[in-house]
Amino acid sequence: MSKPGLPADPEITVIICTRDRATQLASVLSSACALKVPEGLSWEFCVVDNGSSDNTPQVVREFSETLPIRYVREDVPGLSNARNRGVDEAKGRYICWTDDDVEIDPDWLSAYAEAFERHPDAAIFGGRILPKLEGPSPAWFVACADRWPLTNLLAARDLGDDISKLTLENGRVPWGANYAIRTAEQRTVRYDPNLGVSPNQRRLGEEAEVIFRLLRAGATGWWVPRSKVRHAIPTRRQTRDYVYEYYFATGETFAYLETVSPGFHHMRQTPAARSPLARASSVLSARRVLIGALYRTWGLFGTNLRCLSFLSQLGTLDGVLAFRNRQATGKTALSTR
Repeated sequence: MSKPGLPADPEITVIICTRDRATQLASVLSSACALKVPEGLSWEFCVVDNGSSDNTPQVVREFSETLPIRYVREDVPGLSNARNRGVDEAKGRYICWTDDDVEIDPDWLSAYAEAFERHPDAAIFGGRILPKLEGPSPAWFVACADRWPLTNLLAARDLGDDISKLTLENGRVPWGANYAIRTAEQRTVRYDPNLGVSPNQRRLGEEAEVIFRLLRAGATGWWVPRSKVRHAIPTRRQTRDYVYEYYFATGETFAYLETVSPGFHHMRQTPAARSPLARASSVLSARRVLIGALYRTWGLFGTNLRCLSFLSQLGTLDGVLAFRNRQATGKTALSTR
C-alpha cells in the first residue's frame, strides 16, 4: 500500500508498530494529521502491522490522502520483530518512534527536526510522555499516578524543560513511546526478539536496551522537551492486578537483560528493579515471603503508595525468580540474537 507522491529520499521516517488495535491506531493517525510540518521537510509515516486480524489495513488506507503513509506487514509476532522490520523499511536519515496508543502533539515532528539540525553529531533523541487516564479511574490510582511505582507503569517520562544531554548516569534516557535514533546507528543495533511484548512473552525494554548499547558504545543524545506525546491509559491498566503484572514483567526483563547486557539495570532508578539481581534465589524466595506479608498487611488499609510499593516489589521478585527457574531448565530465550 502506498500513497502517490511519497518522498523517495525523506529526511525522517516515523514508525508505529501495531497489532489488532485499529481503533487506537485511527486515533493516533488522526492526531498526526495536525502535525506542524516545517516547510521543506521531507518525511514519511510507516505503519508496521505485526499480524493484525482486524481492519488495521483499512485504517491506514483511510489516511493515505492526508499523510505520507505506507503500510508494511510483518507476520513474525513480537514487537522487536516489528521494530526490526520498520528499521529495514525506513528510508529517512532519522527514525522517530512512537506507539499506537498515544496522541501526538502538533509540535512533535518539528521539535525533532529542529533537534536533528541543532545536534548533527548526535544519534539519540527523546521527548516527553504524558499519561492520559481514561475513566472511570479508581480514586487511589488518580491520587498515586504521579508517584513511583505508578509512573513507570504509566510510562511517564519528563526530564524537564531544558534541552540537555542524555546519559546512562541516573537513567537519563528516553522511553519507547517517544524517541528518535539516527538510522545509520539504528541499523548497527537490532532489537532483541527476546524482549518486547509478543503473544509468547510479556517482557519489556527492547528499545531501552538498544539505547543503552548505543550510549555505552559512545553515541551521544539529547533531550527534546518540546517533543510530546500523550499516552492513553485504559481502565484495565488501572488495577492492582495490572500493577503486579507490569512489575512481574519488569523483574523478568531485568533478569534476562543482566545475562545479555550486564549493567543495563543501572539505567533504571527503581530499587525494585535493581536490587534482586545481586542476590541468590534462596535469599529472594525468603524476601518474597516477607514482602508478600507486608503487602497483604498494608492492603488491609486500602490501596496507597506503601501498599503499591510492596506490590511492585512482589511482582519484581516473582519475575526474577520465574526467569531464574526457566534459566535452570534452559528455557529463557525465544531466539538467538
